[in-house]
Amino acid sequence: MIWLFLSCSASEPVPLTVGDTMVMALQSDFGSLNPVTAQAAVDHDLIDTLNRHLVRFGFDCGLTFEPDLVSEWTFSEDSTALHMKLRPDAMWSDGTPVTSRDVAFTYELVADDQVASPRRATIENMDPDMRVEVVSDTEFTFHFTHAYDRTTMLAHASLVRLVPEHALKSADRATLRGHAFSREPVLNGPWDIVTWEPNQRVVIEPREAWWGAEEDTPKLARVIFKVLPEYATRLMELENGSVDLAASLEVADADRLAVEHPEIRLERRGWRSTDYLAWNGLDAASYGETLERMGPADMDWAEVTPHPIFSDADTRRALSMAIDVDKLIADLLTSQATGEVYGKRAVSTVSPEICAYHNEDLVPTPNDTTAAKALLAERGWVDTDGDGILDRDGQPFSFTLLTNSGNPRRAKAAIIIQANLADVGVEMNIEKLESNTFFSRLRKKDFEAALSGWSASTFVDMSNLWHSGHSSGQNYPNYDNPQVDALIEEALRTPDPEKAQALWKQVQAQVHADQPYTFLYWRDDIVGVSDRFESADVDFLYPYNHLERWDVPPDKVRYRR
Repeated sequence: MIWLFLSCSASEPVPLTVGDTMVMALQSDFGSLNPVTAQAAVDHDLIDTLNRHLVRFGFDCGLTFEPDLVSEWTFSEDSTALHMKLRPDAMWSDGTPVTSRDVAFTYELVADDQVASPRRATIENMDPDMRVEVVSDTEFTFHFTHAYDRTTMLAHASLVRLVPEHALKSADRATLRGHAFSREPVLNGPWDIVTWEPNQRVVIEPREAWWGAEEDTPKLARVIFKVLPEYATRLMELENGSVDLAASLEVADADRLAVEHPEIRLERRGWRSTDYLAWNGLDAASYGETLERMGPADMDWAEVTPHPIFSDADTRRALSMAIDVDKLIADLLTSQATGEVYGKRAVSTVSPEICAYHNEDLVPTPNDTTAAKALLAERGWVDTDGDGILDRDGQPFSFTLLTNSGNPRRAKAAIIIQANLADVGVEMNIEKLESNTFFSRLRKKDFEAALSGWSASTFVDMSNLWHSGHSSGQNYPNYDNPQVDALIEEALRTPDPEKAQALWKQVQAQVHADQPYTFLYWRDDIVGVSDRFESADVDFLYPYNHLERWDVPPDKVRYRR
């Protein structure tokens, strides 16, 4: 089978429309706008707005694709090669053409151990000797070691937004995360960054030399991303009109806004976001010492000591049984006014929205305090001194849970979980960190336990989360199960979608049994948007999709330039 998709090119630059200004509230500042090294979902949301994709993603129970930077693509008959043609008019913001060399260079960076890209999983099934073959300035071919599901192959070839070779060719790859490009990127989309005041705001405006189609020419005159770390401040400014969009609204606040502020439209994104507890199977101190001495490319895992508590699967399972997730959903994600539920028990990191791949047969871990106590006792955890805290070999069952500040849902969840664990004799201390610091600690594995979340992948490839070969990346708890490794590898060698789906469901079942995370809930994120923006697109993919198409009718424009 050969797939072919075509799009027409824009001929002449389209004059910009002078429109309104949109102000969005952010919990934390952007960390990096380098597509190769960025990690946080908030960073990727803006990266995807500022840059065109090789192919543009849509979603309907799974990814769909349409042309963007690439005007057409074809798979070879054996599906081991994916040939693409760039639009010849695509330009970087410094006036340099976007070429096939940029594609090859981007994936070269992703593959480089020194860079330690969180997108490393995208290249694992590409031919290491020829990942991207440059055929001409506008034609290139991805080469894969074998065929697998074509949707996943196309996602792997398109997920990473491009970086320009001419801007980063001489950069030190070992320190790429700290390169100035992360704050002053060269872009290929319809927006330019005009202001970045750290921890205050980022301002983007339409790019004057935009080369693209009229429908992708920004209608707004300016977008301001305003950093407001405290949830109460974000909510207040949404209500008084100082900001036009705020995501992750609390259910109780959404109920009130629906009554008191009809000018704020409440949008729901579906099951894109999940919260979890990660149990670090490594001793953070020995991991940090080994990492500092050797570096990620040469990491010797044999030198790292397992964590005395969380390296044991039975103990992790007991902790999951002690946590009352139904109470979390009832208290945090259920409308007290209407009874509408905005949460769903989670059993894996595959969203229920990805219909054919989510394992609907898995039963969430039941809340059973008695069984949790019994399992902990089997593992040697008993209260020998009568202080109410379990101990083993003279060490109390006590640990610190990290989470990010400015998130009232997680702050409340942490308190409920703390009480749940105290009921089985486990002492959990809570430490809240500023978001960028928190995610840096996760990446460095400098934590015992963490309450965090994922913006779920839009296609299924769990290797970056659960394959032991990704222990230095997004496999934060250092999960290592040879059976899961083998299933992941087999799934990524299976071109038949139905057979691949069965394998991915087995991966979910095994990870669920091992409980490296306590899977809490999927959350139907509520986004508040000023009703001035009649063309606003809030969906499963993005909290602000197709931002260049958002517009305000002339009679509702608030900010004029």
